Amino acid sequence: MHIFVSDAHIRKDRDRSARMLSQFLHDMAPHMSQLYIVGDLFEFWFEYKSVPPKRYHKTLAKLCGIIQDGIPIHYLLGNHEVMVGSYLKNVGFTVHEQPTAFTIHGKRVLVAHGDKIDRRAWSTLWEYLLTSKINRSLYQLFPPDIGILIAQSVAALSRKRPFSADVSQSLEQYARSQLRVNDVVILGHSHIPAFAELIDRKYYINLGDWIGHFTYAAIDKEKVVLERYHKKSI
Repeated sequence: MHIFVSDAHIRKDRDRSARMLSQFLHDMAPHMSQLYIVGDLFEFWFEYKSVPPKRYHKTLAKLCGIIQDGIPIHYLLGNHEVMVGSYLKNVGFTVHEQPTAFTIHGKRVLVAHGDKIDRRAWSTLWEYLLTSKINRSLYQLFPPDIGILIAQSVAALSRKRPFSADVSQSLEQYARSQLRVNDVVILGHSHIPAFAELIDRKYYINLGDWIGHFTYAAIDKEKVVLERYHKKSI
């Protein structure tokens, strides 16, 4: 079974989102053939050259254990993966910087985070600030503890801005256009779960999030589904 999750926005390993996701991965491991992380797993990802991301150590260890068990993990970058160096690739993730199409049980499945479709002023400003080489160089001058605290605070502000119906509509319109050449389109970013058969036996899925919805998509030979993880709060 191919499993898709997005938008956990983990700030530290003891967050509820991190604990729920870890338990979910434990429960799904016997059934999972590949895992797809569709952006914004962490509240903020910025790699310093010589400082490991200790706030996420347990989460990363869990994911690395899955890779070591022979289950590939695809990581499709979102707008909160700001500075990705070699760390994720070195520990075994397959990192995708652009929307990527996979062939899964005979279906062509297009997967992307979806932030590039969101053209609101705040999202455009956020993208500009974080992709600026000058700003990235200046950020690296901060000691890691201070830099991460500042970055997570700014990232949390961006996440707390309410998503409008226009964003969800833009994502669905993009999915509809891509279903001309794909069988399934899977996006994240909006934090609003969605499952729609937009064309006969062709599906759009928005993965929701792992903050309040705890939703995931699954594809196997028989079905394409969006499910909610119902484990009791931990």
